[in-house]
Amino acid sequence: MAPMKRKYRTIYLVTAALMVAMIGGYALAATTLTNGPNQASNVTTSPTSGFAQGTITSEQLVVITAGMAGTALAGTQTGTVGLAGTTVALATCAAAPCAAQNFRPVTPALETVGDYGEQVVLSVTQPTTGTGASGFDFSMTVSITIGVLTSNVVFQGYISTGTTSAAASVTVPVFLFADLATASAPVINSISVVFNTCATAASCP
Repeated sequence: MAPMKRKYRTIYLVTAALMVAMIGGYALAATTLTNGPNQASNVTTSPTSGFAQGTITSEQLVVITAGMAGTALAGTQTGTVGLAGTTVALATCAAAPCAAQNFRPVTPALETVGDYGEQVVLSVTQPTTGTGASGFDFSMTVSITIGVLTSNVVFQGYISTGTTSAAASVTVPVFLFADLATASAPVINSISVVFNTCATAASCP
């Protein structure tokens, strides 16, 4: 079983062709990277139930591009200690399928083009105007290994679902681009994301 485990933990660089993906008007990574183990076993979330605003649908190792580094911040941090801040509201989606919306964490906010990063995609439920928007925060911890050194990188942000003008709720794909602060290809060991529903749609906690 050991060779199989090593296989899944290896990061493969796809160099056969330059691939350009357009999501929400941004040119994403020209060089595509994939990582293992697979997404279902590589990502854990908390709470695992009772959180209705959204779910993680995918994650992928990427190289940070100018488009990713230039995305909007996921909210505004309040102070320098603790998970507290003002949310950024998702743009209204009038009808499904909804266009992807792109953000980078508010903490840390700085991203460097050429660094390796983690792309996490959320499927966020945008309720109707009658139901009303709600806010949530996230704290994402990515465990990486570079050579013999293993470390954790933590990212945080604040998002409001906003509301849809449609007759029923819609699902909005939200892309988060987090800079892992390394120009050397890391092994992604695990990703752990904690979600919390905020007291109001505009601020957390």
